[in-house]
Amino acid sequence: NECCGGYVAMENNDYATKKCNTICTSATEMGADAIITACPLCLYNLKENASDGLPVAYFTELLAEALGVK
Repeated sequence: NECCGGYVAMENNDYATKKCNTICTSATEMGADAIITACPLCLYNLKENASDGLPVAYFTELLAEALGVK
């Protein structure tokens, strides 16, 4: 569990991108198929700045899918 740096994305996008890539690399190395987040800043930042292509979703999207809501 690590901050994506979304709070500084407007001021220092390079730092936010570096943090996103660290998170995604770690998730990939651990065998993750996707990243689920409870933070709207992380959702945006990971979708926009991560380079590895892992799917990113907000936890309510996963909950809705589990409950059969389309």
